[in-house]
Amino acid sequence: MRLWIIAIAASVAFGQTHRVFQLRKENKQDPEEIAMLLRGIVETRQVSVDGVKGTAAVEGTAGQIDMAGWLIQQLDVPANGPFSGVHEYRPQASGGDDVVRVFYVRHAATLEELQDMAATVRGVADMQRAFVYSPPKAVALRGAGQKMALAAWMFEQLDQPANIAAPPPHEYKFSADDVTRVFELMHPQDSRQVQEMASLIQALADTPRLFIYPTRRVLALRSTAERVALAAWLVAELDKPAGEQAAAQDSAKPHEYRPRDDPGNVVRLFYMPISQSAEDRRKVALQVRATTRIRRMHIYSARGVLAVRGTEGQVAAAEKVTGAMR
Repeated sequence: MRLWIIAIAASVAFGQTHRVFQLRKENKQDPEEIAMLLRGIVETRQVSVDGVKGTAAVEGTAGQIDMAGWLIQQLDVPANGPFSGVHEYRPQASGGDDVVRVFYVRHAATLEELQDMAATVRGVADMQRAFVYSPPKAVALRGAGQKMALAAWMFEQLDQPANIAAPPPHEYKFSADDVTRVFELMHPQDSRQVQEMASLIQALADTPRLFIYPTRRVLALRSTAERVALAAWLVAELDKPAGEQAAAQDSAKPHEYRPRDDPGNVVRLFYMPISQSAEDRRKVALQVRATTRIRRMHIYSARGVLAVRGTEGQVAAAEKVTGAMR
C-alpha cells in the first residue's frame, strides 16, 4: 500500500494522470493493435489493453489523456460505421501545426490491402506516425496540417471501388516544385509487370519516392515537377497494349525525352522485337552497357522496351548496337 501511494504521488508531481477506458465488446479481440496505435499517436509508452476485460488504460499528461480519449471514441465503433465527416483533433498543448486525423477506408477487402494503402499514403505524405486499426478499417495519422491535406487527397485517390477511376485531378502540388502524381495503370497483366514499370521509372527519372498500391495497380510518385513530367511521359509510352508494339517499332520518330533539369542527358526507348526472348533482350542490354558505358538502363519486358538515359553520344551508340543486334 505504501509503494502504491508513493507511485501515485510521483505521477501527480510530474503532471501525469491515469485513466481507464471501456471498449466495446466486439473490439476486445484486438488489444495489441489499439495499444500500438495509442502509443504511437499519443506518444506515451504507458498504455495497456486488457482483452478479457475490454479496457484500455492510459497514463500521461492531461493533453495525452484527452487525445487518447478522442482516439478511442473514433476507433471503438461498430465495424459498419457511420463514418461520415472529417475526424480531426488538434492538440492544444502543441502550440503549432500538429493535427491528428482518422480516415475510414471503405474499399480495402483485406487487412493486407488496408496496410498497403496506409503505407502508400504514409510514404507519399512523409508521415512519421501512421497506424492501422482493422476492426473499422481505420488509419490514424499525426503530422503537420499541409502533410495531412496531402494524405487526405491520397486516400481519395486510392480508396475507390474496383474498376472505377479516381476523381481528377490526379496531381497534387505540395509546393511549386514538390509534386505528387498518381498513375492508374491500365495494361500490366500482373503485379510483376507493375513492379517492373515502377523500377524503370525510378531508375530513369531519378524518383526514389515512388510507391505501389497493387490493389488498383497504382504508382504514386512525389518529386520535382520536371521529374514527375518525365515519369508521366514514361507511363504514357509504356502503359499500352502489347499489340501496339509494331507501330512503335516502325515509327520514324525516336521515342525520346530531354529532361529540362538535365540538358546534357537524353532518355530514349528502344523497342525490340516482341518475339525476342527475355535472354536475348538481356544480351542486348549487356552489349549496350559494355559498348556505351550507360549506367542507367532498364528493360520493360511486357513491351520489349530497353530504356536508357545518357549523353547524346551514348544514346547514339546505343542505337547502333540495338540496330545491329535485331
